[in-house]
Amino acid sequence: MNFGARRVTLPAITPLSLQKRVIKVFNEDNSSRAVEVERGVSARDICQMFIMKNCCIDDHCWTLFEHLPHLDMERTIEDHEAVMEVLSSWGMDTESRLCFRKNYAKYEFFRTPLDFFPDHMVSVSNETNGLMDPSQLIQTFLNSSMCPEIHGYLHAKEQARKTWKRLYFVLRRSGLYFSNKGTSKVGEYISRGNPILVTTVIVTMLCYN
Repeated sequence: MNFGARRVTLPAITPLSLQKRVIKVFNEDNSSRAVEVERGVSARDICQMFIMKNCCIDDHCWTLFEHLPHLDMERTIEDHEAVMEVLSSWGMDTESRLCFRKNYAKYEFFRTPLDFFPDHMVSVSNETNGLMDPSQLIQTFLNSSMCPEIHGYLHAKEQARKTWKRLYFVLRRSGLYFSNKGTSKVGEYISRGNPILVTTVIVTMLCYN
C-alpha cells in the first residue's frame, strides 16, 4: 500500500462562537430586547422574529433601522441586508443602535415609483430616450437587462471632514459618480479607496446645548 505524502485541504471550520452573536434591538417605546442570531441573518429575518416576539400584526411595514447618532441620522436597513455586516461597520465605542419600528413608506417605490423618480431624474440611451414615458422608464429600471441613469442632487461628506456638501450625482451601471461643478461635468467615481457618505436631506433639525 502506498502511503506517500498526500496533501489534503480541509474546509475551514468557523467556531460556533463566531457563527452566532447576541444583538440588542430597540422598540418604538425605547425598550430593548437582546436576541441571539446567526451570522447570515437578514434584516427581514430580524423583523419577522420581533413581529412574533412582540405579537405584532405583520402588515409589511415593520422595518429595521440603524440609528447613527454621530451623523445625526438613521438609515433603513433593506430586507436582504445581512445584519452582521451592518454591525461590523460600526466602531468599537459606537453609540449606534438597531431600532425596530414601522415605516409606512417601506415599499412605496414599488407602488408609486414615479413619486421617487420623476421625468428629470431618469434617462436611458439616446436611442430610446424621449421615446419612453416615465412609467416605461421605471420598468426599464426594474428590468435587469437594462440600466438607466439616475441623476440628481444629494448631500455628501468625506470621512475626514465634518461638513456636508450638496453635489450632483449620477448612478450608472458602472458605479456612482459625482461632480463638483453641477451637471456639466460628472466624472469622479466613488470607490472603496475613495469613500464618501451620501444622504438626502429630509428634515433639518437645530440642536441646542
